[in-house]
Amino acid sequence: MIKYIITLFTFIVALSTTAQENKHKFGEASLEEVSMKAYPKDSSADAVVLYDYGETNFRYTNNNIFIVLKQHTKVKILKKSALDRASSSVLLYKVGNNEERIFDIKAFTYNLIDGKVAKDKLSKDMIFKEKSSDNYTNHKFTLPNVKEGSVIEYSYEIETPMTLSHNPKIWIFQNDIPVLWSEYRIDIPNIFYYTMLMSGYLPLAINEKKPLNIRFAGTDMPGVSYRFVVENGAAFRDEPYITTPLDYVSKIDFELSSIDWTGVLTKNFSLDYASMNKTLLVDYNLEEQLRKTNFLKNIAKEIKAKNADTLSQWRAAKNYVFSNIKWNGKSSIYSNGLKKVFDKKEGDAGDINLLLTALLREMGYDANPLILSTRANGYINETYALLKKFNYLLAYMNYSGKDIFLDATDEFADVGIVPIRCLNKKGWLVHPTEARFVSLIPKEQDREYKKAEFVLNEEGELSGKISFSYAGYGAIRAKSDLKETGQEKYLEEVKKDNPSWSISKVQYSNTEPNNRAMEAAFDLNINEHVIKAGNLLYLKPILSDDYSENPFKASERSFPVDFGCSLDETYMANFEIPEGYKVIEAPKSASITLPSDGGRFSYMVRADGRKINVVSKIQLKKPIYYADEYLFLKEFFDKIIAKHQEQIVIKKEN
Repeated sequence: MIKYIITLFTFIVALSTTAQENKHKFGEASLEEVSMKAYPKDSSADAVVLYDYGETNFRYTNNNIFIVLKQHTKVKILKKSALDRASSSVLLYKVGNNEERIFDIKAFTYNLIDGKVAKDKLSKDMIFKEKSSDNYTNHKFTLPNVKEGSVIEYSYEIETPMTLSHNPKIWIFQNDIPVLWSEYRIDIPNIFYYTMLMSGYLPLAINEKKPLNIRFAGTDMPGVSYRFVVENGAAFRDEPYITTPLDYVSKIDFELSSIDWTGVLTKNFSLDYASMNKTLLVDYNLEEQLRKTNFLKNIAKEIKAKNADTLSQWRAAKNYVFSNIKWNGKSSIYSNGLKKVFDKKEGDAGDINLLLTALLREMGYDANPLILSTRANGYINETYALLKKFNYLLAYMNYSGKDIFLDATDEFADVGIVPIRCLNKKGWLVHPTEARFVSLIPKEQDREYKKAEFVLNEEGELSGKISFSYAGYGAIRAKSDLKETGQEKYLEEVKKDNPSWSISKVQYSNTEPNNRAMEAAFDLNINEHVIKAGNLLYLKPILSDDYSENPFKASERSFPVDFGCSLDETYMANFEIPEGYKVIEAPKSASITLPSDGGRFSYMVRADGRKINVVSKIQLKKPIYYADEYLFLKEFFDKIIAKHQEQIVIKKEN
């Protein structure tokens, strides 16, 4: 198995290296670089990062500490499809008057003209600043005269006050195009102690650590210099079934552990999970907020009076919060005041689900907040407590030994079901005495059942009905899509996915929030799934195109396939063929399994007189498949697709 690399650099010893030096002087491009026509190791690449260099230092000015990043990047444009790389942007963070600043933006474009390297300089009027949001500004610049074959180069310096962020910026060694050389250096005075986490799948060509003297705050002091290089890094392909690319690209991240500046500042920032838990309960005020909930007492009494059993009470509590507090679409792991949220009737996920937790407590249940990182936000590190990695909160109970999750932002996720966006391995239960990790890997599946009943005429036309039944996570997705788009647009999407269908009638049932399967039934005619050739009819019995192509196209994959939940799909079809016809050839039955009982595909066609019965069943029994299982999974889908393309041959008897 290719494992996800996580290294704690505060404990490593410098390694020797044989990698060559690679230093590019800014403002120069070689004839070889400008003449480059293609990248031999990846002919599909439309551009290549020739050089990406970052250097971080610490600066003390006017009684403030600044973290300074200098970046120098050089890119070769190989194809017209990469011309948009001529435009770059740098997003800077600010809170009030406390803000990041960018300095000394410089850039050049290099082209080959008459066998020589010509250079165009970025002018100041090509640099723009715009407000992205209340807390972010975007600095944009577009290099001049960029065309196919150009080399572009830019550099700048970003200054971040430590009052705004304690941590250097993440350095990402990998890109969506190949990177020939990515180098990151950081010099840290010994008054700062950082946890540095290296993650991803690319090896380091250079990994150095050495002591040095650093001039800081007008004083020479000991420090440590780190140097990391990835050489010939492959492009990161944003493949299907991942959480977020940041979980998989090779990168280095930082978290300040402590400052020990004698006579100036001594402070411990390091958090183990016990300390993080205390921070959430005390500093984030979660414990006190969950005690001051008298304003929910009458609502709790009313819910209990109207609902006899526990499940009905939980659903009623969730539905009350969902119906009365509007979700603003944002997420967080705390609330600035539950009574304020209740009165305003609007809040983020932290506000809403902490309010639900409080309501459940008023009803007599031992509910507590559970924090997590959504799939789009990336995995959490179970070894090192990085509070910044958590961005979402659920209400949680352990009832009769079972984990019960509730989310009042999601109308269709029933009690006990973790919303799809939150299916990200584990969450942290915030509790005064029983804090712990809780698994978010669901027992519930994404289940889909399709049933078709069709009559085939002599002209090769199919007429009948097909019904879809969506259960588990399939129901949550289908109900949400139907409500969001409306029935008319939902039907348009069905037609778009199945262009050969001529639908005359559609009926939906169980579309409301509950734990029942949603059903969609279509009356239709189909002309394109049967080919008529003389006295023969060729029927392709799989009428939907869900598996017309393999989602896994890469020849190899170094990171997991993450479906979020397991999958169970069944397709069953009955066909009645015309009088005077018989089946002369049918696909053979098949049964294919993944290693270690990871999944199964079974397929069967049975003909009995004028009746044909077809059953296809696909099971993916695990939510996550690791890199060493990828080729088996890819082959598994290849065989499904091949089987689903096979035809039944029907002949008219003389």
